[in-house]
Amino acid sequence: MQCFLTLAELLNYGKTARALYSSQPTITFQIKSLEEALNTKLFERDRQQVRLTDAGFAFREYAQSIVDTVEAARECLGGLHNRLRLRVSCGPVGQFVLLPAVIRTLAARYPEFELEVSELTTEQQMTRLPEGKVDALLMIGELPVRGMRFDPICKEALVAIVSRESPLATRGSIQVEDLRSQNIIASRPKDCRFHQPFLHSLLEPYGIAPRIVEAPHSCSVQFAYAAAGEGIVIGTASMAACTFPGIVFLPFEEPLAPIQLGLAALDSNDRVAMEIFRQVVLECAQTIFAETPARPIRKLLLHHPAPAAFRYRPAAG
Repeated sequence: MQCFLTLAELLNYGKTARALYSSQPTITFQIKSLEEALNTKLFERDRQQVRLTDAGFAFREYAQSIVDTVEAARECLGGLHNRLRLRVSCGPVGQFVLLPAVIRTLAARYPEFELEVSELTTEQQMTRLPEGKVDALLMIGELPVRGMRFDPICKEALVAIVSRESPLATRGSIQVEDLRSQNIIASRPKDCRFHQPFLHSLLEPYGIAPRIVEAPHSCSVQFAYAAAGEGIVIGTASMAACTFPGIVFLPFEEPLAPIQLGLAALDSNDRVAMEIFRQVVLECAQTIFAETPARPIRKLLLHHPAPAAFRYRPAAG
């Protein structure tokens, strides 16, 4: 197209070749190929001059439009790597504790940063990350995804989330043995293949086979099940930052192994937005999780409202 437009302007094959840093036979070949593709003659040529045919005049406007569109597309694609836009899926601890601080910091330092947050099940996260449909997973455990980079953020102590109406709620802590007679609320295998096996491995050393009540993966829904007295949710200490009605958070008396949470992204994702997001996340986490994982739950009741001006767009799950 550029060859056609240049020749249409200069009406000279030699000058066109020099203008495009090419050879005259190459220009002749390009024009001939274009005419064959369009099945029409665009130029008349004799020993004295080169001139556009009627078809050439008509095509000139279309050719210019095509070239302009290609240039615009090239400019757009070239800027995508540096565009400050990221799609993130966040785990429960991230939603309640870390995400608000990250949003606030990004808004202050990078007002043009566009952060799109979606709530996905674990299975959706494992599918969409390698497909490029989500860029990062915040505050999750390490997943078996090929080519994934996992940046550890913090280790979270386990707590029991029980109904305020439960006799257990009057106690300041809970024993693992108390779970022998209680239902345990867990995600459905189609939402997370790891949750129920984790609960079995957690309680197996105590000779307890958990009585599982399956619930949707949503943290709020599982809290609602617990508030209704359907069972106990085993979560992490920072979930106490969630002000959900009808539930209480009880630490375990036994020294259960903490959960390692972190930031996950494909190792090949070297976009500027990803690096900025990683730096901000780790910085905010260092401040929020500076205390030990065993810190009292009451110290975890944090609230970080997101700036209204920040372009934060929740996405449908």
